[in-house]
Amino acid sequence: MPTVVGDAGGVGAHGSGGLPGSGLPDGNMSGLSGSGGLTGSAGNASGSDGGLDSPSIVGSGGSVGSDGSVGSDAGSEGNHEVAFGGAPAAIPGTVQAEDYDTGGPGIAYKVNAINGTANGYRSDGVDLENTTDTGGGLDLGWTAGGQWFRYTVDVATSGTYTVSFRVASMAAVGTKGGTLHLRTPSGINLSGAVNVPGTGGWTAWTTVRASVTLSAGQQVLELFEDTGGYNLNYMTFGL
Repeated sequence: MPTVVGDAGGVGAHGSGGLPGSGLPDGNMSGLSGSGGLTGSAGNASGSDGGLDSPSIVGSGGSVGSDGSVGSDAGSEGNHEVAFGGAPAAIPGTVQAEDYDTGGPGIAYKVNAINGTANGYRSDGVDLENTTDTGGGLDLGWTAGGQWFRYTVDVATSGTYTVSFRVASMAAVGTKGGTLHLRTPSGINLSGAVNVPGTGGWTAWTTVRASVTLSAGQQVLELFEDTGGYNLNYMTFGL
Protein backbone atom coordinates (compact mmCIF):
# COMPACT_ATOMS: atom_id res chain seq x y z
CA MET A 1 0.00 0.00 0.00
CA PRO A 2 1.31 3.54 -0.73
CA THR A 3 2.73 5.79 1.90
CA VAL A 4 1.34 9.24 1.19
CA VAL A 5 1.07 12.53 2.97
CA GLY A 6 -1.34 15.13 1.53
CA ASP A 7 -0.01 18.50 0.58
CA ALA A 8 -2.43 20.44 2.74
CA GLY A 9 -2.03 18.57 5.99
CA GLY A 10 -0.55 19.92 9.17
CA VAL A 11 0.08 18.65 12.67
CA GLY A 12 -2.42 19.40 15.38
CA ALA A 13 -2.58 18.54 19.05
CA HIS A 14 -5.87 16.68 18.69
CA GLY A 15 -6.09 15.91 15.00
CA SER A 16 -9.06 18.26 14.54
CA GLY A 17 -10.23 19.15 11.06
CA GLY A 18 -9.90 15.67 9.60
CA LEU A 19 -10.67 12.02 10.29
CA PRO A 20 -7.57 10.58 12.01
CA GLY A 21 -6.92 6.89 11.73
CA SER A 22 -6.91 4.49 14.66
CA GLY A 23 -3.79 4.43 16.85
CA LEU A 24 -1.55 1.43 17.21
CA PRO A 25 0.76 0.75 20.19
CA ASP A 26 3.87 1.50 18.15
CA GLY A 27 2.60 4.82 16.85
CA ASN A 28 1.60 3.53 13.42
CA MET A 29 -1.59 5.18 12.24
CA SER A 30 -3.74 4.34 9.25
CA GLY A 31 -6.80 6.16 8.04
CA LEU A 32 -8.18 9.01 6.01
CA SER A 33 -8.76 12.68 6.52
CA GLY A 34 -10.61 15.31 4.53
CA SER A 35 -9.05 18.15 2.63
CA GLY A 36 -6.91 20.44 4.68
CA GLY A 37 -7.24 18.07 7.64
CA LEU A 38 -4.97 18.30 10.63
CA THR A 39 -3.37 15.17 11.95
CA GLY A 40 -3.11 14.17 15.61
CA SER A 41 0.10 13.94 17.53
CA ALA A 42 0.33 10.17 17.04
CA GLY A 43 1.69 10.42 13.53
CA ASN A 44 -1.38 9.80 11.32
CA ALA A 45 -1.66 11.41 7.90
CA SER A 46 -3.97 13.80 6.13
CA GLY A 47 -4.57 14.11 2.41
CA SER A 48 -5.46 17.06 0.26
CA ASP A 49 -8.40 15.38 -1.45
CA GLY A 50 -9.68 13.00 1.24
CA GLY A 51 -9.53 10.17 -1.29
CA LEU A 52 -6.41 8.20 -0.34
CA ASP A 53 -6.62 4.44 -0.71
CA SER A 54 -5.87 3.07 2.79
CA PRO A 55 -2.47 4.68 3.27
CA SER A 56 -0.33 3.65 6.20
CA ILE A 57 1.79 6.34 7.80
CA VAL A 58 4.36 5.97 10.54
CA GLY A 59 4.87 8.83 12.94
CA SER A 60 8.30 10.03 13.95
CA GLY A 61 9.85 11.35 17.09
CA GLY A 62 8.28 8.73 19.37
CA SER A 63 8.42 8.91 23.14
CA VAL A 64 8.01 6.35 25.89
CA GLY A 65 6.68 6.47 29.41
CA SER A 66 8.87 5.79 32.42
CA ASP A 67 6.70 2.84 33.41
CA GLY A 68 7.69 0.93 30.29
CA SER A 69 4.59 1.77 28.30
CA VAL A 70 4.78 3.12 24.77
CA GLY A 71 3.66 6.74 24.41
CA SER A 72 0.89 7.72 22.02
CA ASP A 73 3.35 9.45 19.73
CA ALA A 74 5.76 6.54 19.49
CA GLY A 75 7.85 6.65 16.34
CA SER A 76 8.82 4.07 13.77
CA GLU A 77 11.98 2.86 15.50
CA GLY A 78 12.12 0.20 18.20
CA ASN A 79 8.52 -0.87 17.81
CA HIS A 80 8.93 -4.61 17.40
CA GLU A 81 10.77 -7.24 19.41
CA VAL A 82 14.01 -8.71 18.07
CA ALA A 83 16.69 -10.83 19.72
CA PHE A 84 19.61 -8.70 20.89
CA GLY A 85 22.39 -8.93 18.31
CA GLY A 86 19.95 -10.40 15.78
CA ALA A 87 20.26 -14.06 16.80
CA PRO A 88 18.38 -15.94 19.55
CA ALA A 89 20.40 -17.15 22.53
CA ALA A 90 21.06 -20.88 22.32
CA ILE A 91 19.65 -23.27 24.94
CA PRO A 92 21.41 -25.26 26.34
CA GLY A 93 23.69 -22.33 27.05
CA THR A 94 24.05 -19.07 28.92
CA VAL A 95 21.78 -16.06 28.52
CA GLN A 96 23.44 -12.84 29.69
CA ALA A 97 21.06 -10.62 31.65
CA GLU A 98 22.15 -7.50 29.73
CA ASP A 99 21.25 -9.10 26.38
CA TYR A 100 17.48 -8.71 26.67
CA ASP A 101 15.61 -8.24 23.40
CA THR A 102 15.49 -4.97 21.49
CA GLY A 103 12.19 -3.23 20.84
CA GLY A 104 12.00 -0.74 23.65
CA PRO A 105 9.85 -0.33 26.74
CA GLY A 106 6.55 -2.15 26.90
CA ILE A 107 7.76 -4.56 24.20
CA ALA A 108 11.17 -5.95 25.21
CA TYR A 109 11.23 -4.74 28.81
CA LYS A 110 9.31 -2.84 31.44
CA VAL A 111 10.97 -0.79 34.16
CA ASN A 112 9.56 1.55 36.75
CA ALA A 113 12.36 4.09 36.24
CA ILE A 114 15.44 4.45 34.05
CA ASN A 115 18.57 3.60 36.03
CA GLY A 116 22.02 2.23 35.31
CA THR A 117 25.66 3.26 35.21
CA ALA A 118 26.73 1.29 32.10
CA ASN A 119 23.74 1.68 29.80
CA GLY A 120 26.02 2.68 26.93
CA TYR A 121 26.50 -1.02 26.16
CA ARG A 122 23.35 -0.73 24.03
CA SER A 123 21.35 2.19 22.67
CA ASP A 124 18.26 1.24 24.68
CA GLY A 125 20.16 0.17 27.78
CA VAL A 126 18.48 0.36 31.18
CA ASP A 127 19.49 -0.83 34.67
CA LEU A 128 22.95 -2.03 33.56
CA GLU A 129 26.24 -1.79 35.43
CA ASN A 130 29.74 -3.23 35.20
CA THR A 131 29.95 -6.46 37.15
CA THR A 132 32.63 -7.64 39.55
CA ASP A 133 31.65 -11.27 39.00
CA THR A 134 34.07 -13.76 37.48
CA GLY A 135 34.33 -13.16 33.75
CA GLY A 136 33.46 -9.47 33.95
CA GLY A 137 30.94 -7.88 31.64
CA LEU A 138 27.69 -6.36 32.83
CA ASP A 139 24.89 -7.25 35.20
CA LEU A 140 21.28 -6.19 35.56
CA GLY A 141 20.58 -4.15 38.69
CA TRP A 142 18.02 -1.74 40.13
CA THR A 143 15.50 -4.58 40.33
CA ALA A 144 11.96 -3.76 41.47
CA GLY A 145 8.65 -5.53 41.78
CA GLY A 146 6.69 -5.69 38.52
CA GLN A 147 9.62 -5.09 36.17
CA TRP A 148 10.40 -7.59 33.40
CA PHE A 149 12.87 -8.31 30.61
CA ARG A 150 12.33 -10.58 27.60
CA TYR A 151 14.84 -12.87 25.89
CA THR A 152 14.39 -14.62 22.54
CA VAL A 153 15.96 -18.06 22.74
CA ASP A 154 16.33 -21.11 20.53
CA VAL A 155 15.85 -24.38 22.43
CA ALA A 156 17.66 -27.30 20.80
CA THR A 157 15.81 -30.12 22.56
CA SER A 158 12.52 -30.33 24.40
CA GLY A 159 12.95 -31.19 28.06
CA THR A 160 13.21 -30.03 31.64
CA TYR A 161 16.15 -27.69 32.07
CA THR A 162 17.98 -26.64 35.19
CA VAL A 163 18.39 -22.88 35.20
CA SER A 164 21.28 -21.46 37.21
CA PHE A 165 20.77 -17.80 38.11
CA ARG A 166 23.91 -15.86 39.01
CA VAL A 167 22.79 -13.35 41.62
CA ALA A 168 23.95 -11.02 44.40
CA SER A 169 21.98 -9.24 47.11
CA MET A 170 22.71 -6.63 49.75
CA ALA A 171 20.55 -8.49 52.27
CA ALA A 172 22.41 -10.20 55.07
CA VAL A 173 23.58 -13.77 54.60
CA GLY A 174 20.93 -16.12 55.94
CA THR A 175 18.06 -13.82 55.01
CA LYS A 176 15.98 -13.49 51.86
CA GLY A 177 17.15 -11.00 49.25
CA GLY A 178 14.21 -11.11 46.84
CA THR A 179 12.20 -13.19 44.39
CA LEU A 180 11.99 -13.62 40.64
CA HIS A 181 10.60 -16.13 38.16
CA LEU A 182 10.69 -17.09 34.50
CA ARG A 183 7.44 -17.00 32.54
CA THR A 184 6.04 -16.76 29.04
CA PRO A 185 5.10 -13.33 27.65
CA SER A 186 1.46 -14.30 28.20
CA GLY A 187 2.16 -14.74 31.92
CA ILE A 188 2.44 -18.54 32.32
CA ASN A 189 4.85 -19.19 35.19
CA LEU A 190 7.55 -21.63 34.08
CA SER A 191 9.90 -21.78 37.05
CA GLY A 192 7.85 -21.04 40.12
CA ALA A 193 9.20 -18.54 42.64
CA VAL A 194 13.00 -18.38 42.67
CA ASN A 195 14.21 -17.11 46.04
CA VAL A 196 17.37 -15.05 45.93
CA PRO A 197 19.29 -15.34 49.20
CA GLY A 198 21.03 -12.48 50.90
CA THR A 199 24.75 -12.53 50.05
CA GLY A 200 25.82 -9.53 52.10
CA GLY A 201 26.64 -7.24 49.18
CA TRP A 202 25.72 -6.20 45.65
CA THR A 203 28.98 -7.73 44.41
CA ALA A 204 28.95 -10.91 46.50
CA TRP A 205 27.82 -13.45 43.91
CA THR A 206 26.19 -16.82 44.32
CA THR A 207 24.14 -19.24 42.21
CA VAL A 208 20.53 -20.35 42.76
CA ARG A 209 18.71 -22.92 40.65
CA ALA A 210 15.25 -23.71 39.37
CA SER A 211 13.71 -26.02 36.77
CA VAL A 212 11.77 -25.10 33.62
CA THR A 213 10.20 -27.34 30.99
CA LEU A 214 10.71 -26.00 27.47
CA SER A 215 9.67 -27.18 24.04
CA ALA A 216 12.16 -27.20 21.19
CA GLY A 217 12.38 -24.19 18.89
CA GLN A 218 12.53 -20.42 19.02
CA GLN A 219 10.53 -18.76 21.78
CA VAL A 220 10.55 -15.82 24.18
CA LEU A 221 11.25 -16.15 27.89
CA GLU A 222 10.41 -13.37 30.29
CA LEU A 223 12.37 -12.70 33.46
CA PHE A 224 9.85 -11.26 35.89
CA GLU A 225 11.02 -9.43 39.02
CA ASP A 226 8.55 -10.23 41.78
CA THR A 227 10.55 -7.98 44.11
CA GLY A 228 13.68 -5.93 44.04
CA GLY A 229 16.73 -6.42 46.21
CA TYR A 230 19.23 -8.27 43.99
CA ASN A 231 21.45 -8.09 40.91
CA LEU A 232 21.43 -10.68 38.10
CA ASN A 233 24.46 -11.46 35.95
CA TYR A 234 23.28 -14.34 33.78
CA MET A 235 21.12 -17.46 33.47
CA THR A 236 22.58 -20.80 32.39
CA PHE A 237 20.27 -23.50 31.01
CA GLY A 238 21.31 -27.14 31.07
CA LEU A 239 19.67 -30.54 30.76
